[in-house]
Amino acid sequence: MTLTFTTLGPEGSCHENALQHYFGFQGIEDEAEIDLTIDLHEGLERVRRGESDYLVQCSAHPEVHLLTERYFSEVHVVDTFVYPTKELVLLSRADVERPRSLGLVPATAGYVDVSQWEEVVPVASKPVVGAELLAGKYESGLTHLEYLEKSNGALRLDRYIGAVTTTWVVYGRRPRFSGDVIGTKCRTYLLGEDA
Repeated sequence: MTLTFTTLGPEGSCHENALQHYFGFQGIEDEAEIDLTIDLHEGLERVRRGESDYLVQCSAHPEVHLLTERYFSEVHVVDTFVYPTKELVLLSRADVERPRSLGLVPATAGYVDVSQWEEVVPVASKPVVGAELLAGKYESGLTHLEYLEKSNGALRLDRYIGAVTTTWVVYGRRPRFSGDVIGTKCRTYLLGEDA
């Protein structure tokens, strides 16, 4: 049996990267596959219709409450996990002294002061930001470090943010919560005794 996990794409996204590591943690690498979508609402529909078994979404996504609430009696939060994003950077076109436009995933708006740009273009995913920045759609973009390396000097590094530890929400059709807290025991960490 192969399990299908839908998450935000395109290929190379933080979502895909975190999900691959989640498979390893769960020991299901050989029993799971990733289904990428550019629209998490469509991903939720795929789970609801039974076309996908699970949906994984970063908890920083500005619409996490909408996905949690939309079909609350049909699609449930069944797990969460902690894992960092890929290395994040603010890049700009090397030939533009003062960038006026910024490509940005709304969930990443807290990493920069968006008032520095005249135009902020909302984008679905950081790999899309990187590709469109390389194509000249805007003059700056918050994306992954790998796009600086791919640019062959066409982009410059304005700010290195790095990998940011965050949480990921796993949705499924079969409820898991049964009245007791589900989580990882970390008492010694919480009390500072693990050092």
